Amino acid sequence: MFVSLSYVLSENTPVLLTNPPVKFEPLMRMAKGDMTNVTMLHLFSHHGTHMDSPWHWNPAGKTIDQLGFEHFIFDRPKLIDVRNRPGHRVDRSDIEPLFSKNDDTDLLMVLSGISLLRESKPEEYTQRFPSFTIDAARFIVDETRVRGVAMDFGAVDSAEDMCGGKAPVHDILLGTNDPSTRSLVLVEEANLSPILGKKVKRVYAIPLLLKGLDASPVNMFAEVE
Repeated sequence: MFVSLSYVLSENTPVLLTNPPVKFEPLMRMAKGDMTNVTMLHLFSHHGTHMDSPWHWNPAGKTIDQLGFEHFIFDRPKLIDVRNRPGHRVDRSDIEPLFSKNDDTDLLMVLSGISLLRESKPEEYTQRFPSFTIDAARFIVDETRVRGVAMDFGAVDSAEDMCGGKAPVHDILLGTNDPSTRSLVLVEEANLSPILGKKVKRVYAIPLLLKGLDASPVNMFAEVE
């Protein structure tokens, strides 16, 4: 059984902070007498459920088209539920107890619960979303084997940091400041609620292969028992 973890993109898709909106431009419509239906898509690389490649913040990192299938298919995913945490901060203490010494998890999925407000309180969802602490990011990179991190919120860094021109958590997870460290992929705005209480066997997050770019919307889905 497969479960979708991506949001459908539309012109009403909530967008974070000052990001541009989705726009679908009709070029031909049969209802207007044209021979077919075709549409021009105006998409931001970070619209909806999307994957950040290392190059998003790391000038030496791989672009979205340079990533291999190991960055799109995860055989050992782990979901952690951090709803109702104070201050909307995902800390090391939320993650570390769930990882054993030889844990081979390849995708960490974090459910904060903010996604439940996506439709009812879009301003809360797009402007005051949760984030990871620096300690959490360092634990993920230094102490786990994960190759990707997915979350139900808009960015791993706080809105305040990004609006101030800083992205310390992105820097750690994408390997910006130390080329010798490994870099991960990030799937932001994942719809993780459908897999609560289910045994997840495998997760797929398939981006558009956009040459030389920083990110792409993804079709993300899980195989569950």
